[in-house]
Amino acid sequence: MPEDRGYKWRESGARIREARTRAGLTQREVSELLGVSPHAVWCWEAGKTKPSAEHLVELASRCQVSTDSLLGREVVEAELLDEAEASFRNSVAGLPREDLKEIQDFINFVREQRRRKK
Repeated sequence: MPEDRGYKWRESGARIREARTRAGLTQREVSELLGVSPHAVWCWEAGKTKPSAEHLVELASRCQVSTDSLLGREVVEAELLDEAEASFRNSVAGLPREDLKEIQDFINFVREQRRRKK
């Protein structure tokens, strides 16, 4: 199966199998819960086919894991942080020094408040 969007479906299949077994479910039980054949579940776990988005969400819910963990997308938080940083830089670009100073003061205030809560 060709890779798409950077996902390695064989690795995702292994994650699906691991999540299923940790949840104490058999392939047959998963197939019954999701309304698919046991062979379909086997194919997902073998990386031969991909579950639909709906099946992936339901499977994650039943196994009490995130869809990102099933897809091996643990780096999502880092990617979101990079996007947030880029967005912040774009937002403050061109602001006068006084405004940048106020923003920095606010950031320091928030950090101090969080530090005190710990």
